[in-house]
Amino acid sequence: MGPLATVRFFERIVKNTDAHRDQDHIDMVILNHASLPDRTKVIEEKNYDIFLDAIKKDFEIMNKLKVDNIAIPCNTSHFFIDEFKKMTDINIINMVEETVAFIAKETNFNKIAVLGTYGTLNSKVYERYISKYKLESYLLSDGEKELSMQTIYSVKEDGLTSSKKFEKLIRDLNEKDIMPILACTELSCLKFSDSSLHYIDAMDVLTKKCIEKSME
Repeated sequence: MGPLATVRFFERIVKNTDAHRDQDHIDMVILNHASLPDRTKVIEEKNYDIFLDAIKKDFEIMNKLKVDNIAIPCNTSHFFIDEFKKMTDINIINMVEETVAFIAKETNFNKIAVLGTYGTLNSKVYERYISKYKLESYLLSDGEKELSMQTIYSVKEDGLTSSKKFEKLIRDLNEKDIMPILACTELSCLKFSDSSLHYIDAMDVLTKKCIEKSME
């Protein structure tokens, strides 16, 4: 849904696949539907049908192509995961749930800070899974929410590749023993100068799960 994020996602799939020749890589169909309505705006205005009617066509394409799994590298759109499942019998890899499950099973952190769009944050896309896996959610301040949103749209609009302010936010959360989730694929495009930071990139989790499912 985000063109740059789509490029990064495909790149990570390729680079993380154990392949030594073209034929060892995963067959993929990439549907970059960039003109889909802005997910945050749709959720905030409760104008759901505009988005669902548009994305339904994408699921129809995937159904005709008979793909084995569907991955959607857009955190905010997972607000509609239940509606998506009604559109197809194909397995949809739930990036949001897989990310929370990874933290619960693979880290010692119990408190999570979700860094994403207003759509993701205000609709509590992650909270249903944070509760399911018996973890605790950190409530971002208005300033932290604004920084998260501004950073995302700076990546979209200006090609931002790094942000000292955003990096400091992650560091501050770490000092409170909180695990931040990069819960927007635009944030996955950032590079950080401090290699000691602890965070989970939802796109990385989705990448790993896609490779696992494709090798089954």
